[in-house]
Amino acid sequence: MFESLFGTGKLEKMVIWALKPQTDPSIPPEVSEADGDSYMVQVNPETYNINHQIQYERNNTPGSPGTDPRFDYMSPISLDFSIIFDGTGVIPPPAGPLDNVPIAGAVAGLFSSTEEYDVMTEIRKFAAVVYDFDETQHSPRSVRLSWGKQVYDGVLTSLSLNYKLFKPDGTPLRVEATVSFESSLFDIMKIAVYKTSSPDLTHKRIAVAGDTLPLMTQKIYGKTDYYLEVARTNRIFNFRKLKEGSQVYFPPVKKTTT
Repeated sequence: MFESLFGTGKLEKMVIWALKPQTDPSIPPEVSEADGDSYMVQVNPETYNINHQIQYERNNTPGSPGTDPRFDYMSPISLDFSIIFDGTGVIPPPAGPLDNVPIAGAVAGLFSSTEEYDVMTEIRKFAAVVYDFDETQHSPRSVRLSWGKQVYDGVLTSLSLNYKLFKPDGTPLRVEATVSFESSLFDIMKIAVYKTSSPDLTHKRIAVAGDTLPLMTQKIYGKTDYYLEVARTNRIFNFRKLKEGSQVYFPPVKKTTT
C-alpha cells in the first residue's frame, strides 16, 4: 500500500529468524513466531562473502610422488559478514512498522519513542536468536537470514565483537559484530541437490553399533553383492561385526548391461 502511495521501493533490512525444532528432517524448517525469536539489523551489511570448499584425500607416503586427489566430501556453504550496533545517535532509531518505507518512515520517526538505543541491550537480543544455547535442542538454534529475496538457513559458527566507541564511563557506543554461518540444508534438499545415493560415486560412511558390511552395502548399492569387494578395499576381515566409529569406503561400482 505504501509503495503505491509514495511511488518508491522500500529499504529492505536483513532479518534473522530462529527456526523451530525439526521433528522430521524431511520436512522444510519453519521460522519461529515467538517473541524475541527474530532480530532486524540496525544497518545492512556493506558486503558479505559466500564460501564453498571441497575436501579431497591424498594418500601420500614419505618419499613417494604425490597422488591424485580423491574426492572426500563438500563442506557446508558458509556466509560471512559484519553488522554495526550504533548508539551514538548518528544512525536514526527504527521508527516501527513504517521503518522500511522511506518517506513514511521519516514521518513516523518524528513521533517515535525517544528511548536511547542501547548497544549492549541490542547485542543481547541478537545473541538470544543466533548464539544462546537452547536446552531443548542441546545446541544453539538454526536460523534463517532473510534480506529481500535472499534467504539463507544455517547455524552460527563464530561471533566476534569489536568495541569501538565508548562513553566517559566506559559504556560501549559502537560495536562491530563479525559473524559466520554455515548452511544446514535439510535432508530432502541434500538428496535433491547432491544425489548422494548414486552408486557411481565413492562413499564414506561411519559405522555405528549393529552395522554389518552386507547391511551397509545394501544401503549404498541396493544389493549385498559387493560386500566382499568393499571388505577387500577397506581390509576388513570381520565383516559381520564392524568397529563402531570406523570409516568404511564404498568404491564406485562398474555399470553392467543386460
